[in-house]
Amino acid sequence: MLIEDLITRAPVTIREGSRLSQVAGQMARMDVGSVVVVTDTKDPVGIITDRDIALFMADGVADIKVEQIMSPHPVFVPRGTDVEECIERMRDSQVRRILVLDEDGDLIGVVSLDDIMMHVADMLGRAGSLIRAEVANV
Repeated sequence: MLIEDLITRAPVTIREGSRLSQVAGQMARMDVGSVVVVTDTKDPVGIITDRDIALFMADGVADIKVEQIMSPHPVFVPRGTDVEECIERMRDSQVRRILVLDEDGDLIGVVSLDDIMMHVADMLGRAGSLIRAEVANV
C-alpha cells in the first residue's frame, strides 16, 4: 500500500512569523493535532504539534513565534512511498509525522504514526474475521 492512501490531504499550514496564540487558535478551530509551518512561497520548513504547544505553555511561555517551537527540517516522502518505507523513515528520524510531497515537491499531505496504526488495526481486524469464518466452517 502506498502512503498517499493514508495521508491527511491539504494539511493545515501556518506561515513563519506567526505567533503561538495564532497556531493554538487555528489548531482548535480546525480540530487538528499538528500544523505545518510554511514560508511565504508555501515551502514547508517545520511542524508544530499540540504537544509542542503544551510543553511551552507549561513553561509559562504564552506567545512566541512559531520558529521558536517548531520542529525544523521536517521529514518528507514522495507520494509513491510504500507504508513500510514510511515506517522505517519515521523510526530512523524518530518522528511521528511525515510530510508527503507530489512530483513537483509540493506538499500534498501529512501522515502520522496514528494513521498508519489505524490502517494496520483495520487490516488485522479483517484478517481476524477471515480466520473466525474459516474456523466456524471446520
